[in-house]
Amino acid sequence: MVSKDKSAKYGSKEGYDADVMIDSKAMLSKEDFVATGVLTYALGDIIEVELPEYDVFALGDKCKMTVYTKSGLFVMDTTVVAKERGSLIVLNPPENRRKFTEKREFPRVDVKNEGLLFGLQDKNKKLKHQFETPMRFSIKNLSINGLGFTINENVMLEKVIQKNSQLEVELILGFLVPCTMEIVRQEKTNDGYYYGASFISIPEEKTNALRGFILKNQIETYFVQKRENETKKALEKKSAANQ
Repeated sequence: MVSKDKSAKYGSKEGYDADVMIDSKAMLSKEDFVATGVLTYALGDIIEVELPEYDVFALGDKCKMTVYTKSGLFVMDTTVVAKERGSLIVLNPPENRRKFTEKREFPRVDVKNEGLLFGLQDKNKKLKHQFETPMRFSIKNLSINGLGFTINENVMLEKVIQKNSQLEVELILGFLVPCTMEIVRQEKTNDGYYYGASFISIPEEKTNALRGFILKNQIETYFVQKRENETKKALEKKSAANQ
């Protein structure tokens, strides 16, 4: 049972580190079935649980999960959103996320998409510039609160786009997301310029689609990295055995 002192920390700025759940025993239950496994990953909206009975669960299943950590017991309602041999990916609900602090508030995923820049203005909205032809840029990474992007060599943009500039853009993610964002970082690269930006406004009806896009890419990236790590370990083990 969690003590009052620990409970008081839930949801506070000084909450538990999210890593406290890693390698903890986790119990997943649905209807009349209960399975026990190990929580192996937790970042942002997703949690991975490795368990032998993974195949009993289907995508979209509603479950109750109990996590037994050294800092206390955590119980949450969740949904299965992905599965691979030996493991399930379930949603980390907002009410559970608020109990923890994370190194990055919103997970950032690497992507290979594009966007269009229509216009920009300075933070005080005194200097405005609209492009006759929208300028295409390459999105390199994306999170629910911002993105990193590059624009090929363009001397004019170097002078116009500065830190705190506000941009009117449209993200092309398989669906269109019109939004405004503010430049928070700028650096010269070999191919042009890299910018980091935070979102100022996104249409409410596009927010869930954007979150779903990021979630899908986060899951896919995680599984790819996990397979690569498992292959690397297997090769190292084989190499050590042959020596």
